Amino acid sequence: MVGVSWFRRKRDEEIAMSETTHASPKQVRMSAVQAAIAKTKMATAKLWNPWPQVLGDDVDIRTLKVAAGGGSVPEIIPDGQRFSELKAVHLARMGTEAGLGEPVTEATFSEAREKLRHKYVATGRANYRGLVSANCTLFACCVIGMLADQPKLLGSGVKVELLNFLDTTGGGGHAYVVVGRAEGDVKKIGSYGPDCFFIDQWYARHQSSALGARGVKDATPGQESNPFWDLDFYAFMDDETFPVVKLTFTSDDLLKLGT
Repeated sequence: MVGVSWFRRKRDEEIAMSETTHASPKQVRMSAVQAAIAKTKMATAKLWNPWPQVLGDDVDIRTLKVAAGGGSVPEIIPDGQRFSELKAVHLARMGTEAGLGEPVTEATFSEAREKLRHKYVATGRANYRGLVSANCTLFACCVIGMLADQPKLLGSGVKVELLNFLDTTGGGGHAYVVVGRAEGDVKKIGSYGPDCFFIDQWYARHQSSALGARGVKDATPGQESNPFWDLDFYAFMDDETFPVVKLTFTSDDLLKLGT
């Protein structure tokens, strides 16, 4: 005889399947990524560098702030960076990070770029589950490591970017992750397209409300009923910021990196 609990479980499964079936691919991805973050210590990690201007009104900065710890992010060679733009001190440091045993040369520049991409993703893969504290740079690295480690979160062929903006309200320099951005001017957030969303767990750790504390944020302006639309975050992103793309991957690329 089938018990009542079986029917309830079956009903819940059918409801979940129905909601997933009718959700857009972006909504499915956002929900999956947010659920994955919640299963890691990124959800509770403290901050090396909280910004008072970003802090939620009911959050005490003293409960979040800790001294900078380990788990530093390795050097990268940003997309679009040319060999001629780098100084000798940078080339030496990048050569060490890439394991070349000598400064990067024009002949080894492409090799170094690829090795550093591998090392960056490997760092994220190694740290995202147990992250205790971080700055925005390490949070972003860990998010990308999680996306590499769990390919089903995004599925195949989805663009993933590491972005930095140079100045904004509260401070200078901020790293975060953007998924599914349309081609166009990265400085025009309104052009990011209907498939795009942000992942900024550093920002989320400044908040206490259910909406604010979600690291996944929709890049498309929406209704209050959208659990990923956060007007305050959108305003933070769009407040006299100067975003630049540091690294670009696809979800398929990430699967192969950092292993």
